[in-house]
Amino acid sequence: MSSFWVVGTKCKVLPQSALPQDGSAYYYGRSVVPAESKEVAVEKLISLLKEQDILAEVVLACIRYEDGDWSDDDFEIQLSFEKASSTDEIEIGCFVSEKSIKRN
Repeated sequence: MSSFWVVGTKCKVLPQSALPQDGSAYYYGRSVVPAESKEVAVEKLISLLKEQDILAEVVLACIRYEDGDWSDDDFEIQLSFEKASSTDEIEIGCFVSEKSIKRN
């Protein structure tokens, strides 16, 4: 049985990626991944991101959805979880650029 994992990443986005870019060196994302284990979740996400010209530089965190508190989350994890659980597919979710973090 799969669990849903929330995987936080620090990524470089290649110029040809469809992800909107503002010239930041790094983009931070949180995605929801259905998988049997933490290791499989990370592997599946990194592979999917690479297909979309997004290179995961660092995995910042990987925790089971039900073990986290997402009530005050800027990455819209609850919405991503709803989508992932209805399709049983990876929901890449929200990315925040390095420049937008520095502005806040």
